[in-house]
Amino acid sequence: MKNSESAGESYSVIVGYGRAGSGLHHRALRDAVRPQRPVLAVDPRPADVPGGRWAATVEDAVAVLRAEGQEVSAAVFHVAVPPDVHLDCMERLVSAGARRFILEKPLAPSAAEARHIADVADVTGSSVLPMSVWLASRVTEVAEELVASGAIGEPVSFHMEQSKPRFRRSVDTRGHGSAFEVELPHQLLLALHLAGPVAELTGSRGWDMPLPVGRLPRMGGAEVRMRHSSGAVTTLLTDLASPVRRRRLHISGTEGTLVADYPVSGDDDFGQVRIAGRSTHTVVADAPLTRFIEQAYAHFDGAGPAPQGDLALHLESMELLEAARAAAAAGISPALVPPLVPALATEAA
Repeated sequence: MKNSESAGESYSVIVGYGRAGSGLHHRALRDAVRPQRPVLAVDPRPADVPGGRWAATVEDAVAVLRAEGQEVSAAVFHVAVPPDVHLDCMERLVSAGARRFILEKPLAPSAAEARHIADVADVTGSSVLPMSVWLASRVTEVAEELVASGAIGEPVSFHMEQSKPRFRRSVDTRGHGSAFEVELPHQLLLALHLAGPVAELTGSRGWDMPLPVGRLPRMGGAEVRMRHSSGAVTTLLTDLASPVRRRRLHISGTEGTLVADYPVSGDDDFGQVRIAGRSTHTVVADAPLTRFIEQAYAHFDGAGPAPQGDLALHLESMELLEAARAAAAAGISPALVPPLVPALATEAA
């Protein structure tokens, strides 16, 4: 790690050093060009922090900052604890003087708690940047540029899929109570960003996850359908029992269909954008989380705008998520296997 822990240099403080904190946030900080700050990881479990140090509690972390003559308000706090303790963590941190936050998705387990977090930010003058990974993606940017150029005419429908095999982690449901909380928060944000405000939620369903013995309620996957104020329609699909990983966006227009494939893991960080049936095929290096982190730190340092996907958009997506989850619970499908994703007959390889 390139960071220097010299006195006077503000810290990146990762609160919650589990899978998201260590494997996502800290990895992105190590890969990023801009942050270059010492790292302090906060977790009740002792942790080996590459290039950084560990503290057991938020209070211990604040004590470390003050002991080194640091302004708590100058540190960037990555809140990567489970969503049900986001609000409590934020309140403790702002009480200690913290004012800069990168907040893991979803904001909170409910829209009401998410609104409370927004109120805390407003009252204290804090800058809270929720994770908006797909919005920071180069794949998204290239897709938007092609649509804006008129390459597919007027967009009329969007189909987004983020599926993967997630059996082992789903058995431990402490983090997520249903498939609606796993990938759909990212998809809803992208849908709102690309297609605008939603006029109507037209359908929602969830299904159980098949296991070697029995099944896991509500964790198999989910599908949400919406109609936007623009008239465009969106279908969001996530299958957590899928045998393959897929992050794909279809944008169907009056004159063609755009297909965008996002990187499925950090091991091969390339995405592809093409127009079905044409020679248009763009391959881009894409590290969305690292790009988001770089944009966030540039904003904190006064060197650039905030990343796309502000608190207001996240609140809107959370309200939609809550409505979709409630609609699915009211008439949940007993099916274990989702229908096949509609194939594009004209899609070019």
